[in-house]
Amino acid sequence: MKNYAYFLLALVLAGCVETKQKEQQADSSAQQTENNNAPANTPEAPVVQTPAAAPEKIIRERAQGNVTLLDSANGHPIVQVNDNVQLEAGIPAKGWASTLITTELSETQTEGQLLKKGSPIIADGKTVGKVLEDVVIEMTFKNDKGVNTGVFHAAVQQSKIKSGTIIENVLANYLKEHSGRTLSDMQSFIKQFQLEALDINKPYIEYYNYESAADDPSPGYRTVLVFHQDKLIGVVDSRTLQLAGAKHYQLDRDYHGYFFTDTDEKIRKAYIAKFNQFVNSAD
Repeated sequence: MKNYAYFLLALVLAGCVETKQKEQQADSSAQQTENNNAPANTPEAPVVQTPAAAPEKIIRERAQGNVTLLDSANGHPIVQVNDNVQLEAGIPAKGWASTLITTELSETQTEGQLLKKGSPIIADGKTVGKVLEDVVIEMTFKNDKGVNTGVFHAAVQQSKIKSGTIIENVLANYLKEHSGRTLSDMQSFIKQFQLEALDINKPYIEYYNYESAADDPSPGYRTVLVFHQDKLIGVVDSRTLQLAGAKHYQLDRDYHGYFFTDTDEKIRKAYIAKFNQFVNSAD
């Protein structure tokens, strides 16, 4: 299985604040116009800030509002991240998931391997959160822009992750809203989650992403869309999901297979055999 390079984790928290800033500016402008047109004695309506919408491209889950992350499930607060910040969340258990936090570092932080209480979490040169307690940096590297970068673990409540950025949720809803399952029908979803194409299990074509490195530094597949003769016949996932009209199969290495019942059983079983053989032979 492909090694999961840590320099990719530098994108985990990058760039998410811009969306929020634009929306806040738009909200502020609209509120000012309303106040100017209101009668003199009319009290100003309170400004209610809502979490930013899911982005058009989703690589990883996003924070639902400003989120406090703990050192472990039900543990001690160690960091706060802003709304819509990208998270590298692992497989949830009992409502919690491990997640990786990535931040750009000063030379002093890089040498000392420590983020002191009050230090900002920085992504792409912008502050996207802050450290609430001293945190030991688990790994340092230079990102693709040559900036010193550090990574450490935290724990996040599943309820604090934006549901519309969880691929299993979005996929189930997408298939409810789209009656067709051809490759063309699925292109919008494939592009949104930046799924990669794979054809080693011919005649089946797969589109996949990888699991979080929070649980395994060399993760395997997370979600795999399985096509046969240009039609989606099923989904393989490291996590559980609900797909209407699909039958669940337990695959090797704890993978779940969900294959649509309108697909010939021989085609389903042939793919399952290929998939099991592949994941069992992978590193």
